[in-house]
Amino acid sequence: MGGHGLVPPDAGRRLQAFAWVYSPNLYSKLSTDQTLLHGSGGVIATTFDNSDTAMAWLMAMG
Repeated sequence: MGGHGLVPPDAGRRLQAFAWVYSPNLYSKLSTDQTLLHGSGGVIATTFDNSDTAMAWLMAMG
């Protein structure tokens, strides 16, 4: 990430939202949650347990 965090500073102009699909591994989920706590540069970041729900949310976000 080069010290920029999860999302590079200028990505908010192009990227509005992203869906993060959790791994079934508990430690991976905890790592994901910790990563998202550090911010997403103004981009809406939401976690999901499956890709179908994630895709539906992204489509609803427009």
